[in-house]
Amino acid sequence: MKSFTKKDIKAKTITDWNHFNCKFLPGDYVMVSNTISKSGHWESKRLQSFAAHVGRVFAASSPDGKRMRGTYENRQWTKYYVEFDNGEVGGFDSLNLTTDFEPYITPEERLARGTN
Repeated sequence: MKSFTKKDIKAKTITDWNHFNCKFLPGDYVMVSNTISKSGHWESKRLQSFAAHVGRVFAASSPDGKRMRGTYENRQWTKYYVEFDNGEVGGFDSLNLTTDFEPYITPEERLARGTN
């Protein structure tokens, strides 16, 4: 399967937003839902392979590359782009992401704490 990285994104995105209505903000750690394949939306096998993986939000879809939401005529659902530890990225609908998981601990932090 081909690796998909930041440079492969062709959609218009923004990387700096702070609107209070956004479910996620840049830099948030999120986990891809275990139920991504049962969400009612069709998701590719590649995106489904990230189920239960934790990554960091770095971009969101944008109708014009400047704002999170467009006018009523340009309304769109927000897709959040998440980068995982191996450098791969995926664009996920917010319903397939959650911050409700045990806080992310890097492998280095885990070793320092003596936990597995």
